[in-house]
Amino acid sequence: MEYMNRRKFIKASISASLMGSATFGQTKGRGDKRKSKRPNILWIMMDDGRADAVGCYGKSWAKTPNMDRIASQGVWFETAIVQNPVCVPSRKSMKSGHYPHTFGLTAMGKPAGVTPAYMKKAEPNVDNLVNCWKQVGINPVNVGKRHAYQKDWISKGDRGALIDFLGNPKGAKAKDKFEKSKNEYGKVNIKTHRWMIGGVVPFAPEETQTWRLGDLGVETLKELAAGEEPFFLRVSFHAPHVPCRVPREFFIDPEKITLPLPTEEELKNKPRFERENLHIYAGGLDLTKEQIGICRGTYYGMVSLVDAQVGRLVECLKEAGLLNNTIIAINSDQGFQLGEHGLWKKRVFYEQNVCVPFIMSCPGLLPSGKVIDEPVEMIDFMPTLMELSGIDVPRSIRGRSLMPLIRGEISEWRPACFSEIDHSYSMYEELREGSGRRVMVRTKEWKLIYFMDERVADKDGALYNLKRDKDEKENLYNKPRYKRIIKRLESLAEKWDKEK
Repeated sequence: MEYMNRRKFIKASISASLMGSATFGQTKGRGDKRKSKRPNILWIMMDDGRADAVGCYGKSWAKTPNMDRIASQGVWFETAIVQNPVCVPSRKSMKSGHYPHTFGLTAMGKPAGVTPAYMKKAEPNVDNLVNCWKQVGINPVNVGKRHAYQKDWISKGDRGALIDFLGNPKGAKAKDKFEKSKNEYGKVNIKTHRWMIGGVVPFAPEETQTWRLGDLGVETLKELAAGEEPFFLRVSFHAPHVPCRVPREFFIDPEKITLPLPTEEELKNKPRFERENLHIYAGGLDLTKEQIGICRGTYYGMVSLVDAQVGRLVECLKEAGLLNNTIIAINSDQGFQLGEHGLWKKRVFYEQNVCVPFIMSCPGLLPSGKVIDEPVEMIDFMPTLMELSGIDVPRSIRGRSLMPLIRGEISEWRPACFSEIDHSYSMYEELREGSGRRVMVRTKEWKLIYFMDERVADKDGALYNLKRDKDEKENLYNKPRYKRIIKRLESLAEKWDKEK
């Protein structure tokens, strides 16, 4: 079956955790003799990593045994929603506990032609919650990509890619390898902007940017583990962001991937902005079925390569005897379209784009094998880490600690989850034209997407029933019988927009 039975997964994973040296729970090496009782934090972050790229989220072709094992021995959230479907605003939102419209960064690009009303109320100088650890004597360290509040980290560096965004080799050594290779899965480029969104590269896994970043992460973790004080380390991977490429050993067979293919018929009922602007930006109907397969096999393979680095980092914690007092957190800034609905990359509100993996494990602080199906938002991530670290969560932020939900003290979280992006601030001209702030309101059953902007006369909406239509194919927005539902969801958005 495409989706694993959740109970069977948990039962099998917990059984595996009792099998001696194969588990993360068993440690060797020195014990933890640290002076402070605050937990260590190892935050592993992907870039453009959608939730179903991690095996525990149900896709049988997702090969991530290390992340799956961490999930089975900790807590993972089935539906974790990012507050913006593009890198910088999403990361700033996650690190500040605020929604993007609060601090006025709702896209990546250049100023809009006309400033919208919501932007005039924005407060750009919101605090970075990572700095709260500095106040208790822990200086957060970053390896790899930073994005947002870059000066607030102790940076241990990054590793460059061997190809550019178009898939062209960088440097004489990389060019030589390409010239000598006989590649059965050549690169696939998107039509308008020519980004490489799929292909096998003639590099050994150890030569890739992801593996070399893993080397730097392990090196840094060993340095921190040798100290006597707790640490906060984030290892921030560039994968599976474009250029999408993977060594042959990690490529996933496209025949095993059964995601839906885009059709002309489905696109007819989609909002105008998707059919026109977004199709120019990243049109999925421009590719053949074979090309789509290559891109999908590449993407899931890139996440599998990240997973191999996760295993190396966890092994380092085991060697240091620090697993029992280290919070391992895994997430991403947003997801990635793989041709579903005729779209590639991001900047949209389909589940593949706004749902990210969210996993946390710490034997001393968190339950084992707990799956939470209540939808949550990623503004809650940092407040949760703060409570686990014994740090007060500011009342001024919109995010809040998820610990009451994790402990089972409550069963419901928010009436709805929200995400937003203002395409009038985009770096891509085809998205700026005739557009503005687009908002998503998501409940357990419904998802509404529309222009919430006085500059755009046509709301150009989409409404999906997530219980009956999990693939979000049938747009119900223009059907009269759903007007009350649309009005109710719009009222939730209006209230959300007004709150500080």
